Amino acid sequence: MGCDHDMKKELCEYVLGNTIDIEVKHDDCEIKADVILERKKCVRVWGQVKDNNGMPVKCALIKLLKPVYKFGKVEYAGIAHTVTDCLGFYQFDLCAEEENTKFRILVGKAVYGKERVISGQEKCHYSDDECDCHC
Repeated sequence: MGCDHDMKKELCEYVLGNTIDIEVKHDDCEIKADVILERKKCVRVWGQVKDNNGMPVKCALIKLLKPVYKFGKVEYAGIAHTVTDCLGFYQFDLCAEEENTKFRILVGKAVYGKERVISGQEKCHYSDDECDCHC
């Protein structure tokens, strides 16, 4: 079917997404909207987050950080984030321009469970004029 010449694939290739804006006008019956995509060399980084019992951790926040050197110190800037799936897996596609770029992966998981509700409100012992608040 005639598309084999377009299927040439380089090692670790990634096709970078793009956008195009269109406006549908009253008299339009058909609109041709070609999109140009850029090909880049990329590396997929993936893994699984497990707790200390070896169980997968779902919905953990994974941040991908890149070191930024400022005034002789290293700071880390966030460049992407995702959450783990129900089996604790995550992935990032890194399309770095230079070789041997270093990154840091930061993992966090918010506490969840039954919520304890405290009802009632403490009474303000001062008038609104005295404390400049509205209790």
